[in-house]
Amino acid sequence: MRQYSNNSLIQILVVFAAASTVFPCMAKAQSGSCPIQPILVKNINSQIAIEFNSTAGKPVASYRFALKFFDHAGKAHSFPLSLGDHVHMSAHGRRTSIWETHLAQQFLYPYVQAFLQQVAFADGTSWVDDGSHACSIVSVQE
Repeated sequence: MRQYSNNSLIQILVVFAAASTVFPCMAKAQSGSCPIQPILVKNINSQIAIEFNSTAGKPVASYRFALKFFDHAGKAHSFPLSLGDHVHMSAHGRRTSIWETHLAQQFLYPYVQAFLQQVAFADGTSWVDDGSHACSIVSVQE
């Protein structure tokens, strides 16, 4: 476990406070509006991992996420690939998906946002993001 000094903890709190105003997407989406809610996103060792919960109440057949990375100045850098999979995920399942890509090494910025783009359900229905990126999470990269 990493140890932080009091000054480091204050700096981290300031960064989180600033990030909540710079990145309003850090707020959770309203309950019921997101069929899949991302919980965590990480970019480590040429791997991008997204942990998420299914909240739609019906089985998921496929999903797709997009990523944006933010540098120290808050400038967004869109990841060129969308990340998704065809799955048999239960109605209220939890999953961590990991994608191996050397492109990840080019996006070593302090913050990463994963947002849901599309979900297809086992019953043939689907959900598509309206451009709001409401179903998202921003994680701090170490």
